Amino acid sequence: MSPCLVLRVFALFVLFGAALLAQEKPSPKDEDEVAKLGPVDPYTGGDKAVMAQAGVVAYGPFPWADHHSTTDIDRVLGERRILWLETAHFKIGSSLKSTAWPEHADAKKFLQDEVKALRKKLPKVPEKPKKLDPWLRLHLYAQRCEKAYAECQLLLGVTDADFPDKGKLPREGQYLGLPGKFLLLTFQKQSDMGRYMDRFCNRKVDKSMRFYHDKTYQMLLAVAAEGLDGIDESGLHAHVLFATWQNLINGYNGYAFPLPLWFGEGVCHWYARKVPTEFLSVQVRDDEAIAEEKQHNWPVKVRRRAQHDGTWFPFDDMANWAKWEEMGYHAHSQSWSRLDYLMQLDREKVGLMLRQMKAVPSDGTFEGQAPALRTMAQKLLFELFELDGPTFDTRWREWVLKTYPKK
Repeated sequence: MSPCLVLRVFALFVLFGAALLAQEKPSPKDEDEVAKLGPVDPYTGGDKAVMAQAGVVAYGPFPWADHHSTTDIDRVLGERRILWLETAHFKIGSSLKSTAWPEHADAKKFLQDEVKALRKKLPKVPEKPKKLDPWLRLHLYAQRCEKAYAECQLLLGVTDADFPDKGKLPREGQYLGLPGKFLLLTFQKQSDMGRYMDRFCNRKVDKSMRFYHDKTYQMLLAVAAEGLDGIDESGLHAHVLFATWQNLINGYNGYAFPLPLWFGEGVCHWYARKVPTEFLSVQVRDDEAIAEEKQHNWPVKVRRRAQHDGTWFPFDDMANWAKWEEMGYHAHSQSWSRLDYLMQLDREKVGLMLRQMKAVPSDGTFEGQAPALRTMAQKLLFELFELDGPTFDTRWREWVLKTYPKK
């Protein structure tokens, strides 16, 4: 069956920390800030040597997805309203306007370290920029995406050399097996994202979505900052990182069937939560009462539930989770914690689990293979870690109570 028949889209529901600042509403003078910028990247000046040092392969226009180009997108959304940049493994478009630094000290320090790393490649970046301008934000997201790609390769135990370009079908391509680069669109306005999704994806969504362009087999993440009320730069970073990891591990070796939910969500949260923020890429179910000011403190939240019988999810139940929309706050936090435990046991074995699950041949049914993958994950867990469900529960709880803080 043709891979184009396994098209799936995923909306990302979001939860916000009460301490985040309200999203700034653009004033008339900065609504078209990107359009008013010159066509040349101020940090490379278009110099080929500087571009190569920064990991910039090209600026727009260039081919995009499903046989459309960035020029086609510009015609729909408006000329010069999106900055386009291509790296080794990603094609990125951004209409994000300038933004302030995050207010929390740990978030500031994290971002300062990112800027410091970027300055080693782009000396024209100020040591302490007063604000993050559109080009600087684009370079930061390019750096973040490539870092995530490198970390994903490290987890999988692979390199670019393991993916020679053999053809234009999944598992034949050079980007973790896909034939086209991964795609990221960071919009400032919901209206722009809505028009893109409607015209190029045939979807009515304008906040955040992962999408599989099934003609060229490319994984897209599109997100509109305006639609994520209360988000700051660190929160947007964490959200984009979480969803980028979703695209990387699901796109690896072809997007043909879903990974077990506890495993896939756990891996992506594990990497995204390295970004200090109170923003979480989860949904809270109606029957979950979570104090907003403490909802981001997963170690404490998980520990408090792990210490009491009946308040945590047994692994045999988690292993059979089949619907993302039925997962709530505690399901996501405990999936993260299960992976946190496995990662400290042996990260290479976690990567091997992922590698072996994604090596399964596709039968073309997508959801039809999901039950077999869930069973396979349980089998791999026992073979690699000697953990059946009850043993996993016992050792995980002991580790959580010993490792996570009480408050």
